[in-house]
Amino acid sequence: MDRRHATDDGEEEPAADSTEETGLDSNLRRRLLTSTASVGALATAGCLGILGDGSETGPRPGEPTPYDGTETPDGTTTPGTVEAFDVEFLKEETTLSIGSDTAVLDAALDADLDIPYQCQIGVCGQCTSKITNDGDPTELVEHDGNQYLSDAQIEAGYMLTCVGYPRSDFSLETGVKDEADSYSPGGETETPPETTTTPGEIETHSIEYVEQGGTIDVASDEALLDAGLDEDWDMPYQCQVGVCGQCTSKVDGDGSELVEHDGNQYLSDEQIQEGYVLTCVGYPRDDFSLTTGKKDEADQI
Repeated sequence: MDRRHATDDGEEEPAADSTEETGLDSNLRRRLLTSTASVGALATAGCLGILGDGSETGPRPGEPTPYDGTETPDGTTTPGTVEAFDVEFLKEETTLSIGSDTAVLDAALDADLDIPYQCQIGVCGQCTSKITNDGDPTELVEHDGNQYLSDAQIEAGYMLTCVGYPRSDFSLETGVKDEADSYSPGGETETPPETTTTPGEIETHSIEYVEQGGTIDVASDEALLDAGLDEDWDMPYQCQVGVCGQCTSKVDGDGSELVEHDGNQYLSDEQIQEGYVLTCVGYPRDDFSLTTGKKDEADQI
């Protein structure tokens, strides 16, 4: 249809094309009208409650069911299930049900059993015990962090309760470190060779324990920690074998000149030169002042 309108001089001219009026061609206008109709339909559906109130849970049609991790897609359970096993403590005349994720020592201490231990990190061997059951001991206990027992000792039934986790029921005899230390794969215990001490003069040195508020004479063959504990002083420590660093202290000078370490596996040479020492394996070689509780400070170097 040819739309026209009159001009000022009375002549008619064609009406402006719709593209000129709106700035849109007909195809674009058609797509916009279609999308507007779709939006209107959604609004109408919302008003009628067809779309729901948003409280529904679960996947929408066509989406996969979410996996919550408790079962594998084929219906089997995921690995890592915690089991409980009966562990009989023969000397203590007690049987405990211990989870497979709990160290035997931790369970014993929770039950207030008095069993030997010290470092609690698998290093010192003080918690060494022996499994008395027949069979392969490696199938009864799994170690996580053993740094003391050999494979032969473990195969013979020796275990560390501090880093040993049950994998079956078994009976246990605690306090057998000396027996394990003298064990030989042949099945007989070895008699340690006699050792003779080399002649040497034992000296004593005056050590001021600053935090404890006392000064005592400590022999050159006595660890600084042992001397302090003999005085019933409260001093930080844990492993007592130079590994954990909990007993780190500081002397007023070069630690390498004032203290001799026997078994240090924690401090670096630089830290020792800065005056940091381990009291559990540190022996005095001169007089000095000692400040305990310096582990965090030493760790910054």
